[in-house]
Amino acid sequence: MRPNLNTVPNQQLSIQPDANINKECLGSKRSNYHLGVPDDDEDEDVVFLRETLPSESGHHCPSKRQRVEAHPPPDQDDETLGSGMDVVEPMETDEHTKREGEANNGDTTMPLEKPKKRDVSLVERFTEEEIEMHLKSLHEGRVELKDIETCQLCGESQLLFPAPPLYCSLCNCRIQDESLYYIPEETISGAQHQICSPCYDHCRRQKFTLSGVDIVKANMLKLNNANNQETEAWVACESCGKWQHQICGLYNPEKDTDKTSDYICPYCLLEESRSNNNVGVHDNTDLEAKDLPETILSHFIERRLTRRLKEERRQTAEATGMSIDDVSVPDDLTLRVVFSADKSTHINKTFADFLHNEHYPSEFPYRSKVILLFQKIEGVDVCIFALLVQEFGSECSQPNKRSVYISYLDSVKYFRPERVTFSGEALRTFVYHEILIGYLEYCKFRGFTTGYIWACPPQKGEDFVMYSHPKTQQTPSTKKLREWYVSMLDKAKEQSVVTNVTNLYDRFFVPTCNITAARLPYFEGSFWSSSAELLMSQETESEVENVKSLSRRALKGNKIKDSNDAKNILLMRKVLGIRISNQKEDLIVVDLHYTCTRCSETILSGLRWFCKKCKDLQLCQRCHDLEEELPGEHTHTMNGEEKHSLSQAIMNIQSTTEDNDVILGNNTFESRQMFLSFSQKHNYRFDTLRRAKNSSMMILHHLHTSNKLHQSQISSGALLQVVTCTACQKDVSTTIYYTSLCCPSYRACTSCYSNSKYLRLRHLFPVVPCIHGIPPRTVVTMEILQALLHAHACRPTAAGSCSYPKCSVAKILFNHTEVCEKQRACRTCTHFAMVIRIHAYHCQDPNCSIPRCSCAKEQFAMRGL
Repeated sequence: MRPNLNTVPNQQLSIQPDANINKECLGSKRSNYHLGVPDDDEDEDVVFLRETLPSESGHHCPSKRQRVEAHPPPDQDDETLGSGMDVVEPMETDEHTKREGEANNGDTTMPLEKPKKRDVSLVERFTEEEIEMHLKSLHEGRVELKDIETCQLCGESQLLFPAPPLYCSLCNCRIQDESLYYIPEETISGAQHQICSPCYDHCRRQKFTLSGVDIVKANMLKLNNANNQETEAWVACESCGKWQHQICGLYNPEKDTDKTSDYICPYCLLEESRSNNNVGVHDNTDLEAKDLPETILSHFIERRLTRRLKEERRQTAEATGMSIDDVSVPDDLTLRVVFSADKSTHINKTFADFLHNEHYPSEFPYRSKVILLFQKIEGVDVCIFALLVQEFGSECSQPNKRSVYISYLDSVKYFRPERVTFSGEALRTFVYHEILIGYLEYCKFRGFTTGYIWACPPQKGEDFVMYSHPKTQQTPSTKKLREWYVSMLDKAKEQSVVTNVTNLYDRFFVPTCNITAARLPYFEGSFWSSSAELLMSQETESEVENVKSLSRRALKGNKIKDSNDAKNILLMRKVLGIRISNQKEDLIVVDLHYTCTRCSETILSGLRWFCKKCKDLQLCQRCHDLEEELPGEHTHTMNGEEKHSLSQAIMNIQSTTEDNDVILGNNTFESRQMFLSFSQKHNYRFDTLRRAKNSSMMILHHLHTSNKLHQSQISSGALLQVVTCTACQKDVSTTIYYTSLCCPSYRACTSCYSNSKYLRLRHLFPVVPCIHGIPPRTVVTMEILQALLHAHACRPTAAGSCSYPKCSVAKILFNHTEVCEKQRACRTCTHFAMVIRIHAYHCQDPNCSIPRCSCAKEQFAMRGL
């Protein structure tokens, strides 16, 4: 998570509407404009397979403020409307409509009325209990206002949105909501600049220079930011005629663009439901968060989170002496990956030229992902947590290879229930920690080795992902946020997800004096990358000459070939002395796999040697062989005197981090800045629960609409294979589903799989759907089972390495089980035995030559399986 580094103030643009344009006010009745997881514990074989198989720069970017037509209640005087504005008359009565129809058609036959559409409000899908809860939450804190037209639901009259954020083009400070500011008469390069009042008053020059253009100070327009506040739109109920705020009624204007639908208020819907006189025709377009496409990543984290919440509930009950049924649990949590696409980080040209001697790449490819957590509150899926990550795979060049970067994390404080866990921390914190740990565990299975986190909170009043947080939610200090991350990583170490936690300073600067900028990982907008680029741009030739004054001892081990090498050393010393060393505790480095203590390289394959007494000692096979004093003596000397025995473990980290998960493209979530601008443009705020409900509803609507459009485009090109769940017939063409080894034609959606313990015992495995002509792909589990058969056949005759996928992994397992002397106590042997059991469960060959297959079949027969 990183703040915005505004290194070039004039690049800080905020687009503002023309000052002379008046707001339009029309008097029309509407505006113009589970966790699907099992309750039972997971099957141990499935758990084992999952656990053991090889597993923009941050400038502020306020968008152009959209002028929304504010709709007053119908009794507002027409004189208050802007001149020249059209006034929409109240809805005509049936009699008037009939007379007009007769006059137009020239006959006395009454035309058949076309039934009007409904389903423009999310409340229409609520149960009676949910409607009552929604109304109750709107009534909380309600103050009766007399002689003023008020909203029937919340009791408030006109409500204003706070002014959208504006930033001074000179000092980059945010302009306060009711402060004065100045703008040029015309836009510059298509963008609107603004200057805050302090900068305007303190400037003694008669001109400002904005984006290379001189602006006369006296010709600038003076504006008040308070005038940029917009009014919440109104809508009238077609049944009772009363007015409500669109946000209170959860009215979706995107579903009523032609203004032909009937909005029914919650009170009328409640009365309609109680009288069992429902006449609304629903088009099933208000899909929920759980209806978003599932991915292998989201399914993995959801299942893991459910298991951890069960464990936490049991531990809390034991710690407090309460019955487990009396311990409240969070209901209706849904986690989804809403964006997953390949992108590239392009290196600053000056920075790349500076490191050309070290063959530094010009770009780093990565996969960007956006993960959202929803919780159903009073019938509405409310977005309460967002996580943005960047994954640099095995195909990426060093120093980013096999690394993940937690770029942004954000949340709003609406999580329920508000209780503490057995350890004393908030349940909300527990859930968010487990989501992060689950993501790191998933990355570990895929073969990523290192994670990077920048513990840097936003400034007060700023937003990272979600627009406008509740006023009651405090912004954490840097220390508090760092402690929050450290607490999460301590849990990850206890759960064997993380092997080591250090910081950027200790990882890259302490071990050696041969420091160059090419060794540091490069993430766009990160603290160290931005600092290095900024310092490099400030270097001068005189500063490079200062390198000659460095002592020979300081430069020992560094071969200076030209001025670039000298400048590189000077640059890194500045970064070390001024920047990173001062904030090293905030720049967290996480090891997902073991790193050799001697060569500092991740141990990806072969044997790992470690000392059970010295927890910090980890040796790769090469360094172990170099330090081995006597052949066959696996020991190391502690403090030059005491000898400790070394133990060994086989490392089989996946050779590639290829992501076979579902690709999800969405322009709204292309970047943090784009989503924040999108939210600002449409006033999708989270500062109150009523607005958070409405904002989440609209965000889900845009996500579902985008997915449907994408699916229709694929279908029109005959690239999408329609696949349905065998049990419930749900379309799983664009989401993961489960298939069987015995019956490939059988398919189960994640909901049917999670709710059936019988299906979980059948060893069904997730499959990625067929998209863009790519055939359906299974995850690692089925690949290793298929490699098992191949490796056993090719093992006696194999010459050199085999190109069959996962064959080398299966061979290592075969060889290990043959020589291991502690098979029952050996974790690797135990895991391999479980793989054999799954194979034997589905094996149809009575003469199968796979070791232990026949024995496993006999055990199944004895148990009646």
